[in-house]
This record gives sequence, C-alpha cells and structure tokens, in this order.
Amino acid sequence: MALGFTPGQSARLSCTLSPQYNISHFGISWYQQRPGRSLTYLLYYNSERDKHKPAMTPERFSATKDLASNACILTIAAACQDDNGTYYCALSPALRWL
Repeated sequence: MALGFTPGQSARLSCTLSPQYNISHFGISWYQQRPGRSLTYLLYYNSERDKHKPAMTPERFSATKDLASNACILTIAAACQDDNGTYYCALSPALRWL
C-alpha cells in the first residue's frame, strides 16, 4: 500500500486479514520501500508484550491491533517526506521476541 499523507500529521495504514485468519493468532511484520530503495524492515507487532522494533526504526512508528476489524494498524506520528513510499505487511504465526 502506498502512503499518501500530509506532512506533520499522523498517518495510519491498515493491514486487514481475510476472515479465515484471526488477527489474534498472528503477528504482523511491517516493511517500507522508499522510491528507488530496497525493502526495509520496520517492526513486528503481535501485542504490547510481544513486539519488536529495531533501533533504526524511528520512535514515531508504532503498531496496534484492531480486533473488531481483524486488522493490524501501523501509525506514523508526525509523518514527514522521508516516510514517502510503499508499505507492506506480512503475516506470521505469533512469535515471541525476548
């Protein structure tokens, strides 16, 4: 999904699963691809206790789950021009980051 945003405002991207997959049983990894660049891993989110974000990912990137809509939401607070690009989500059985 390509991100269209107004600089300085928050941007929200939704990764909605098909009905046969229950978001409660899966973790979601988020990736960003800037124009002309390779894919970059941003973060993994399953729950507040089971998540992973590398040091290179800015703090303004976060994720939550919306159980009612069976989706994982990536939020980019105070989006800026560097956030322009295409974002991908990947489904995986829930992992446990230690």
